Amino acid sequence: MKRLLFIVVLIAVPALAQEHMHHEGTMHDAVAGFLMRQASGTSMNPAAAPAHMHMIEAGDWLVMVHGSAFLNQVWQSGPRGGDKLFSTNWVMGMADRKLAGGHLMLRSMLSLEPATITDRSYPELFQTGETAFGQPLRDGQHPHDFFMELAAEYAVPIDAQTIGYLYLAPVGDPSLGPVAYPHRASALEIPQATLGHHIEDSTHIAMNVVTVGMKQTMFGAALSAFHGAEPDEHRWDIEGGRIDSWAVRVTADPTPNWTAQISTGHLKKPEALEPGDIQRTTASVGYSTPAWSSSLIFGRNDKQHGPSTNAWTAETLYQLAPLDWVTARLEVVDKDELAESGVHRIKALTAGYTRDVWSNAMLTAGAGVNLTIYDFPAQLEGTYGRNPRALYLYARVRSH
Repeated sequence: MKRLLFIVVLIAVPALAQEHMHHEGTMHDAVAGFLMRQASGTSMNPAAAPAHMHMIEAGDWLVMVHGSAFLNQVWQSGPRGGDKLFSTNWVMGMADRKLAGGHLMLRSMLSLEPATITDRSYPELFQTGETAFGQPLRDGQHPHDFFMELAAEYAVPIDAQTIGYLYLAPVGDPSLGPVAYPHRASALEIPQATLGHHIEDSTHIAMNVVTVGMKQTMFGAALSAFHGAEPDEHRWDIEGGRIDSWAVRVTADPTPNWTAQISTGHLKKPEALEPGDIQRTTASVGYSTPAWSSSLIFGRNDKQHGPSTNAWTAETLYQLAPLDWVTARLEVVDKDELAESGVHRIKALTAGYTRDVWSNAMLTAGAGVNLTIYDFPAQLEGTYGRNPRALYLYARVRSH
Protein backbone atom coordinates (compact mmCIF):
# COMPACT_ATOMS: atom_id res chain seq x y z
CA MET A 1 0.00 0.00 0.00
CA LYS A 2 2.76 2.48 0.97
CA ARG A 3 4.75 1.75 -2.22
CA LEU A 4 1.63 2.10 -4.41
CA LEU A 5 0.72 5.48 -2.90
CA PHE A 6 4.19 6.89 -3.39
CA ILE A 7 4.32 5.65 -7.00
CA VAL A 8 1.04 7.52 -7.62
CA VAL A 9 2.47 10.61 -5.95
CA LEU A 10 5.81 10.60 -7.78
CA ILE A 11 4.30 10.04 -11.21
CA ALA A 12 0.85 11.62 -11.23
CA VAL A 13 1.09 14.77 -9.14
CA PRO A 14 4.11 16.44 -10.85
CA ALA A 15 2.64 15.62 -14.27
CA LEU A 16 -0.69 17.19 -13.33
CA ALA A 17 1.03 20.27 -11.96
CA GLN A 18 3.05 20.80 -15.16
CA GLU A 19 0.07 20.18 -17.42
CA HIS A 20 -2.15 22.69 -15.64
CA MET A 21 0.19 25.52 -14.65
CA HIS A 22 -1.81 27.81 -16.96
CA HIS A 23 -5.01 27.42 -14.93
CA GLU A 24 -5.72 30.73 -13.17
CA GLY A 25 -8.67 32.78 -11.94
CA THR A 26 -11.73 30.88 -10.83
CA MET A 27 -10.00 27.49 -10.56
CA HIS A 28 -7.34 28.98 -8.26
CA ASP A 29 -10.16 30.39 -6.16
CA ALA A 30 -11.89 26.99 -6.14
CA VAL A 31 -8.70 25.23 -5.05
CA ALA A 32 -8.06 27.77 -2.28
CA GLY A 33 -11.68 27.45 -1.11
CA PHE A 34 -11.41 23.66 -1.13
CA LEU A 35 -8.36 23.76 1.13
CA MET A 36 -9.85 26.35 3.49
CA ARG A 37 -12.99 24.21 4.01
CA GLN A 38 -10.99 21.37 5.50
CA ALA A 39 -11.55 21.16 9.25
CA SER A 40 -9.23 18.27 10.19
CA GLY A 41 -7.15 16.39 7.68
CA THR A 42 -9.16 16.38 4.45
CA SER A 43 -12.60 16.17 6.15
CA MET A 44 -14.98 19.08 5.61
CA ASN A 45 -17.95 20.79 7.18
CA PRO A 46 -20.66 22.05 4.80
CA ALA A 47 -19.49 25.02 2.74
CA ALA A 48 -22.21 27.22 4.31
CA ALA A 49 -20.94 26.59 7.88
CA PRO A 50 -19.52 29.74 9.51
CA ALA A 51 -15.72 29.99 9.29
CA HIS A 52 -14.59 31.33 12.66
CA MET A 53 -11.05 32.34 11.71
CA HIS A 54 -8.76 35.34 11.38
CA MET A 55 -6.93 35.90 8.07
CA ILE A 56 -3.71 37.82 7.38
CA GLU A 57 -1.89 38.37 4.08
CA ALA A 58 1.89 37.98 4.36
CA GLY A 59 3.53 38.41 0.97
CA ASP A 60 2.51 35.48 -1.24
CA TRP A 61 0.96 33.69 1.72
CA LEU A 62 -2.55 33.85 3.13
CA VAL A 63 -2.29 32.97 6.83
CA MET A 64 -5.34 31.81 8.79
CA VAL A 65 -5.61 31.25 12.54
CA HIS A 66 -8.53 29.85 14.49
CA GLY A 67 -9.14 27.92 17.67
CA SER A 68 -11.25 27.30 20.72
CA ALA A 69 -10.68 26.98 24.48
CA PHE A 70 -13.12 25.95 27.22
CA LEU A 71 -12.57 26.22 30.96
CA ASN A 72 -14.89 23.56 32.36
CA GLN A 73 -16.20 22.56 35.75
CA VAL A 74 -17.98 19.23 35.61
CA TRP A 75 -20.02 17.54 38.34
CA GLN A 76 -21.21 13.95 37.91
CA SER A 77 -23.49 11.99 40.21
CA GLY A 78 -23.57 8.29 40.98
CA PRO A 79 -20.94 5.85 42.28
CA ARG A 80 -18.76 6.27 39.17
CA GLY A 81 -19.22 10.03 38.90
CA GLY A 82 -16.40 12.53 39.33
CA ASP A 83 -15.92 16.29 39.57
CA LYS A 84 -13.12 18.26 37.95
CA LEU A 85 -11.94 21.67 36.77
CA PHE A 86 -10.06 21.44 33.47
CA SER A 87 -9.65 22.99 30.03
CA THR A 88 -10.29 21.51 26.58
CA ASN A 89 -8.61 23.54 23.84
CA TRP A 90 -6.92 23.67 20.45
CA VAL A 91 -5.53 26.25 18.01
CA MET A 92 -4.91 25.81 14.28
CA GLY A 93 -2.65 27.80 11.98
CA MET A 94 -2.79 27.50 8.19
CA ALA A 95 -0.72 29.13 5.46
CA ASP A 96 -1.71 28.93 1.78
CA ARG A 97 0.03 30.11 -1.37
CA LYS A 98 -0.02 29.49 -5.11
CA LEU A 99 2.62 27.04 -6.32
CA ALA A 100 3.27 25.42 -9.71
CA GLY A 101 -0.27 25.85 -10.99
CA GLY A 102 -1.89 24.74 -7.74
CA HIS A 103 -1.94 25.68 -4.06
CA LEU A 104 0.28 24.60 -1.19
CA MET A 105 -1.27 24.54 2.28
CA LEU A 106 0.82 24.15 5.44
CA ARG A 107 -1.20 23.41 8.58
CA SER A 108 -0.49 22.88 12.26
CA MET A 109 -2.91 22.21 15.09
CA LEU A 110 -1.78 22.31 18.72
CA SER A 111 -3.46 21.64 22.06
CA LEU A 112 -2.38 22.43 25.62
CA GLU A 113 -4.64 19.72 27.02
CA PRO A 114 -1.64 17.66 28.23
CA ALA A 115 -1.09 20.53 30.71
CA THR A 116 -4.69 21.66 31.30
CA ILE A 117 -6.13 18.17 31.93
CA THR A 118 -4.40 16.71 34.99
CA ASP A 119 -3.98 12.99 35.73
CA ARG A 120 -4.22 12.22 31.99
CA SER A 121 -8.03 12.29 31.78
CA TYR A 122 -11.19 14.16 32.71
CA PRO A 123 -14.30 12.41 34.10
CA GLU A 124 -16.93 11.36 31.56
CA LEU A 125 -19.43 8.68 32.49
CA PHE A 126 -19.48 5.63 30.17
CA GLN A 127 -16.53 6.89 28.10
CA THR A 128 -13.87 4.34 27.09
CA GLY A 129 -10.79 4.22 24.88
CA GLU A 130 -6.99 4.55 25.23
CA THR A 131 -5.10 4.44 28.52
CA ALA A 132 -3.94 6.44 31.54
CA PHE A 133 -0.99 5.31 33.69
CA GLY A 134 -0.92 2.00 31.85
CA GLN A 135 -4.56 1.16 32.59
CA PRO A 136 -7.54 1.28 30.20
CA LEU A 137 -9.65 4.39 30.62
CA ARG A 138 -13.14 3.81 32.01
CA ASP A 139 -15.53 6.71 32.59
CA GLY A 140 -12.86 9.15 31.47
CA GLN A 141 -11.71 10.98 28.35
CA HIS A 142 -8.03 11.34 27.51
CA PRO A 143 -6.46 14.71 26.59
CA HIS A 144 -5.49 15.35 22.99
CA ASP A 145 -1.84 15.33 21.97
CA PHE A 146 0.05 18.62 21.95
CA PHE A 147 0.64 18.02 18.22
CA MET A 148 -2.86 17.32 16.90
CA GLU A 149 -1.84 17.92 13.29
CA LEU A 150 1.33 18.79 11.36
CA ALA A 151 0.62 18.57 7.64
CA ALA A 152 1.38 19.79 4.15
CA GLU A 153 -1.15 19.53 1.34
CA TYR A 154 -0.86 20.31 -2.36
CA ALA A 155 -4.00 20.70 -4.47
CA VAL A 156 -4.08 21.33 -8.22
CA PRO A 157 -6.86 21.82 -10.79
CA ILE A 158 -7.00 18.88 -13.17
CA ASP A 159 -9.72 20.39 -15.38
CA ALA A 160 -12.44 23.01 -15.04
CA GLN A 161 -14.41 20.83 -12.59
CA THR A 162 -11.82 18.59 -10.91
CA ILE A 163 -9.26 19.08 -8.14
CA GLY A 164 -6.58 16.55 -7.25
CA TYR A 165 -4.68 16.68 -3.97
CA LEU A 166 -1.92 15.09 -1.91
CA TYR A 167 -1.86 15.31 1.91
CA LEU A 168 1.26 14.37 3.92
CA ALA A 169 1.29 14.48 7.72
CA PRO A 170 3.61 13.05 10.37
CA VAL A 171 0.57 13.75 12.58
CA GLY A 172 -2.78 14.10 10.85
CA ASP A 173 -6.22 12.80 9.97
CA PRO A 174 -6.69 10.06 7.35
CA SER A 175 -9.74 9.74 5.11
CA LEU A 176 -11.87 7.93 7.70
CA GLY A 177 -14.95 9.27 9.41
CA PRO A 178 -16.68 12.65 9.59
CA VAL A 179 -15.08 15.86 10.79
CA ALA A 180 -13.81 15.07 14.29
CA TYR A 181 -15.94 16.39 17.14
CA PRO A 182 -13.58 19.24 18.26
CA HIS A 183 -13.90 20.82 14.79
CA ARG A 184 -17.43 19.86 13.74
CA ALA A 185 -19.73 22.81 13.09
CA SER A 186 -22.59 21.14 14.98
CA ALA A 187 -20.40 20.57 18.09
CA LEU A 188 -18.99 24.10 18.32
CA GLU A 189 -20.52 24.77 21.77
CA ILE A 190 -20.10 21.32 23.38
CA PRO A 191 -16.79 21.03 25.24
CA GLN A 192 -16.86 17.30 26.05
CA ALA A 193 -16.11 14.36 23.77
CA THR A 194 -18.74 12.17 22.17
CA LEU A 195 -19.20 8.74 23.75
CA GLY A 196 -18.89 7.27 20.24
CA HIS A 197 -15.51 8.93 19.65
CA HIS A 198 -13.59 5.64 19.39
CA ILE A 199 -16.10 4.22 16.93
CA GLU A 200 -16.69 7.32 14.78
CA ASP A 201 -13.72 9.71 14.57
CA SER A 202 -10.81 8.80 16.87
CA THR A 203 -8.37 8.57 13.94
CA HIS A 204 -8.32 12.37 13.69
CA ILE A 205 -4.90 12.13 15.39
CA ALA A 206 -2.93 9.44 13.53
CA MET A 207 0.75 9.09 12.65
CA ASN A 208 2.46 9.15 9.25
CA VAL A 209 -0.62 9.84 7.13
CA VAL A 210 -0.46 9.86 3.33
CA THR A 211 -3.68 10.74 1.48
CA VAL A 212 -4.32 11.10 -2.24
CA GLY A 213 -7.70 12.27 -3.46
CA MET A 214 -9.83 13.97 -6.03
CA LYS A 215 -12.94 16.15 -5.97
CA GLN A 216 -15.10 16.66 -9.05
CA THR A 217 -18.02 19.09 -8.73
CA MET A 218 -20.15 17.60 -5.92
CA PHE A 219 -18.36 14.23 -5.53
CA GLY A 220 -15.04 13.32 -3.99
CA ALA A 221 -12.92 10.28 -3.15
CA ALA A 222 -9.75 9.82 -1.11
CA LEU A 223 -7.41 6.98 -0.14
CA SER A 224 -5.12 7.04 2.91
CA ALA A 225 -2.30 4.96 4.34
CA PHE A 226 -1.19 5.57 7.93
CA HIS A 227 -0.03 4.08 11.23
CA GLY A 228 -3.09 2.52 12.85
CA ALA A 229 -2.23 2.63 16.56
CA GLU A 230 -3.89 5.27 18.73
CA PRO A 231 -1.51 7.89 20.19
CA ASP A 232 0.13 6.74 23.41
CA GLU A 233 -0.60 8.49 26.72
CA HIS A 234 2.61 10.58 26.56
CA ARG A 235 0.92 13.52 24.92
CA TRP A 236 3.82 15.94 24.27
CA ASP A 237 5.77 13.89 21.70
CA ILE A 238 5.31 12.53 18.18
CA GLU A 239 5.71 8.76 18.41
CA GLY A 240 5.56 7.92 14.70
CA GLY A 241 5.17 4.30 13.59
CA ARG A 242 5.28 2.39 10.34
CA ILE A 243 2.45 2.68 7.84
CA ASP A 244 0.28 -0.41 8.38
CA SER A 245 -3.35 0.72 7.95
CA TRP A 246 -5.56 2.11 5.22
CA ALA A 247 -8.82 4.00 4.72
CA VAL A 248 -11.01 5.11 1.84
CA ARG A 249 -13.74 7.75 1.85
CA VAL A 250 -16.27 8.98 -0.71
CA THR A 251 -18.06 12.31 -0.26
CA ALA A 252 -20.93 14.27 -1.75
CA ASP A 253 -21.70 17.99 -1.48
CA PRO A 254 -24.99 18.46 -3.37
CA THR A 255 -25.40 22.07 -2.17
CA PRO A 256 -23.34 24.46 0.00
CA ASN A 257 -25.63 23.53 2.92
CA TRP A 258 -25.14 19.77 2.78
CA THR A 259 -22.22 17.35 2.96
CA ALA A 260 -22.16 13.56 3.31
CA GLN A 261 -19.50 10.88 3.54
CA ILE A 262 -19.13 7.10 3.69
CA SER A 263 -15.78 5.65 4.71
CA THR A 264 -14.13 2.45 5.82
CA GLY A 265 -10.67 1.68 7.10
CA HIS A 266 -8.55 -1.15 8.46
CA LEU A 267 -6.77 -0.20 11.70
CA LYS A 268 -3.78 -2.29 12.73
CA LYS A 269 -4.01 -2.91 16.51
CA PRO A 270 -5.36 0.56 17.37
CA GLU A 271 -5.77 0.02 21.14
CA ALA A 272 -2.61 -0.54 23.18
CA LEU A 273 -4.21 -2.97 25.66
CA GLU A 274 -6.63 -4.77 23.33
CA PRO A 275 -5.58 -7.53 20.90
CA GLY A 276 -6.29 -7.56 17.20
CA ASP A 277 -7.22 -5.21 14.38
CA ILE A 278 -10.41 -3.25 13.73
CA GLN A 279 -12.35 -2.61 10.55
CA ARG A 280 -14.12 0.71 11.05
CA THR A 281 -16.99 1.89 8.85
CA THR A 282 -18.70 5.27 9.15
CA ALA A 283 -21.37 7.33 7.43
CA SER A 284 -22.46 10.88 8.15
CA VAL A 285 -24.57 13.77 6.90
CA GLY A 286 -23.99 17.40 7.86
CA TYR A 287 -26.23 20.41 7.30
CA SER A 288 -25.32 24.06 7.90
CA THR A 289 -26.62 27.57 7.46
CA PRO A 290 -24.94 30.63 9.00
CA ALA A 291 -27.12 30.18 12.12
CA TRP A 292 -27.77 26.42 12.31
CA SER A 293 -25.57 23.32 12.00
CA SER A 294 -26.59 19.68 12.49
CA SER A 295 -24.98 16.28 12.00
CA LEU A 296 -26.10 12.66 11.85
CA ILE A 297 -23.27 10.15 12.31
CA PHE A 298 -23.00 6.37 12.30
CA GLY A 299 -19.92 4.32 13.15
CA ARG A 300 -19.19 0.62 13.46
CA ASN A 301 -16.12 -1.24 14.73
CA ASP A 302 -15.73 -4.85 13.59
CA LYS A 303 -13.06 -6.29 15.88
CA GLN A 304 -10.74 -9.13 14.99
CA HIS A 305 -11.01 -10.33 18.59
CA GLY A 306 -14.23 -9.29 20.29
CA PRO A 307 -17.77 -8.19 19.51
CA SER A 308 -18.75 -5.60 16.94
CA THR A 309 -19.98 -2.27 18.29
CA ASN A 310 -22.07 0.51 16.78
CA ALA A 311 -22.52 4.20 17.58
CA TRP A 312 -25.11 6.74 16.45
CA THR A 313 -24.80 10.49 17.11
CA ALA A 314 -27.27 13.27 16.32
CA GLU A 315 -26.20 16.77 17.30
CA THR A 316 -27.37 20.29 16.53
CA LEU A 317 -26.32 23.86 17.24
CA TYR A 318 -28.67 26.80 16.70
CA GLN A 319 -27.95 30.50 17.08
CA LEU A 320 -31.13 31.59 18.79
CA ALA A 321 -30.15 35.29 18.79
CA PRO A 322 -26.94 37.21 17.98
CA LEU A 323 -25.49 36.35 21.42
CA ASP A 324 -27.35 33.14 22.28
CA TRP A 325 -26.63 29.54 21.28
CA VAL A 326 -28.56 26.36 22.09
CA THR A 327 -27.19 22.91 21.47
CA ALA A 328 -28.15 19.26 21.83
CA ARG A 329 -26.47 15.89 21.32
CA LEU A 330 -28.20 12.49 21.36
CA GLU A 331 -26.05 9.35 21.38
CA VAL A 332 -26.72 5.62 21.26
CA VAL A 333 -23.44 3.77 21.74
CA ASP A 334 -22.45 0.13 22.24
CA LYS A 335 -19.77 -0.38 24.90
CA ASP A 336 -17.96 -3.68 25.44
CA GLU A 337 -15.41 -2.37 27.97
CA LEU A 338 -17.69 -1.40 30.88
CA ALA A 339 -17.99 -4.88 32.42
CA GLU A 340 -16.16 -8.19 32.32
CA SER A 341 -18.22 -9.42 29.38
CA GLY A 342 -21.00 -8.40 27.02
CA VAL A 343 -21.95 -5.37 25.00
CA HIS A 344 -24.02 -2.72 26.77
CA ARG A 345 -26.02 -0.11 24.86
CA ILE A 346 -25.71 3.35 26.42
CA LYS A 347 -28.01 6.24 25.58
CA ALA A 348 -27.06 9.82 26.44
CA LEU A 349 -28.81 13.13 25.86
CA THR A 350 -26.96 16.43 26.30
CA ALA A 351 -28.68 19.83 26.13
CA GLY A 352 -26.94 23.15 26.62
CA TYR A 353 -26.95 26.92 26.28
CA THR A 354 -24.14 29.43 25.68
CA ARG A 355 -24.28 33.21 25.76
CA ASP A 356 -21.58 35.40 24.20
CA VAL A 357 -20.53 38.10 26.65
CA TRP A 358 -17.61 39.84 24.91
CA SER A 359 -15.94 40.05 21.50
CA ASN A 360 -13.41 42.01 19.48
CA ALA A 361 -12.13 41.71 15.92
CA MET A 362 -10.44 38.36 16.61
CA LEU A 363 -12.08 36.64 19.60
CA THR A 364 -15.49 35.89 21.08
CA ALA A 365 -15.94 34.94 24.74
CA GLY A 366 -18.99 33.31 26.26
CA ALA A 367 -20.29 31.32 29.21
CA GLY A 368 -22.56 28.32 29.21
CA VAL A 369 -24.02 25.23 30.80
CA ASN A 370 -25.04 21.76 29.65
CA LEU A 371 -26.65 18.75 31.28
CA THR A 372 -26.37 15.09 30.28
CA ILE A 373 -28.82 12.36 31.27
CA TYR A 374 -28.32 8.65 30.60
CA ASP A 375 -30.25 5.47 29.95
CA PHE A 376 -28.50 2.12 30.24
CA PRO A 377 -29.14 -1.60 30.95
CA ALA A 378 -30.37 -2.47 34.43
CA GLN A 379 -27.42 -4.79 35.05
CA LEU A 380 -25.13 -1.73 35.21
CA GLU A 381 -27.13 -0.01 37.96
CA GLY A 382 -24.99 -1.63 40.64
CA THR A 383 -21.98 0.16 39.17
CA TYR A 384 -23.49 3.48 38.06
CA GLY A 385 -26.57 3.91 40.25
CA ARG A 386 -30.07 4.46 38.95
CA ASN A 387 -29.99 8.01 37.53
CA PRO A 388 -26.49 9.45 37.10
CA ARG A 389 -26.23 12.94 35.66
CA ALA A 390 -23.43 15.18 34.37
CA LEU A 391 -23.51 18.98 34.67
CA TYR A 392 -21.04 21.27 32.91
CA LEU A 393 -20.45 24.96 33.62
CA TYR A 394 -17.93 26.54 31.28
CA ALA A 395 -16.32 29.70 29.98
CA ARG A 396 -15.38 29.68 26.32
CA VAL A 397 -13.09 31.72 24.05
CA ARG A 398 -12.92 31.05 20.33
CA SER A 399 -11.86 32.80 17.16
CA HIS A 400 -14.43 35.29 15.87
